[in-house]
Amino acid sequence: MKKIILISTAIIILLAGAGGGYYVFVYAADDDNKTAQVEVDTREYHYVEIPPVVANFQVGKKMRYVQVTTSVQTRDEDSKKTVEKNLPLIQSELLLLMQKSDFDSISSVDGKALLLKDIEGKILSMFGDMPSFEIERAMMTGFVIQ
Repeated sequence: MKKIILISTAIIILLAGAGGGYYVFVYAADDDNKTAQVEVDTREYHYVEIPPVVANFQVGKKMRYVQVTTSVQTRDEDSKKTVEKNLPLIQSELLLLMQKSDFDSISSVDGKALLLKDIEGKILSMFGDMPSFEIERAMMTGFVIQ
């Protein structure tokens, strides 16, 4: 009789422990997720097209040309105005950035993605001293190789 009482007590303790563990991992985790809600930015997107930049590359004995047109996406009206006012400066910097690139890498998909990241970084660094300057991303809206 003592064995039955001892075994049933052990089973009750194990079930209580399993129930407590279930509560901690399921319900307590839900409470943590509810308190850490992400704030969604509902501001309208603004787009600024940067005029095309044409760079030349010496590939073997041939001269090759690459024309890239990009746009910048932002949600901040002041950042949009800053980009619009400084388009010639941005074009100049993008031309220098393209000239530093390798022709074969620019013509590949991965190279284009890397170039876009470099463009984003360049624009952010140009206006990094402005505390409220922000851009969401740079987009390639035109790409021509000749």
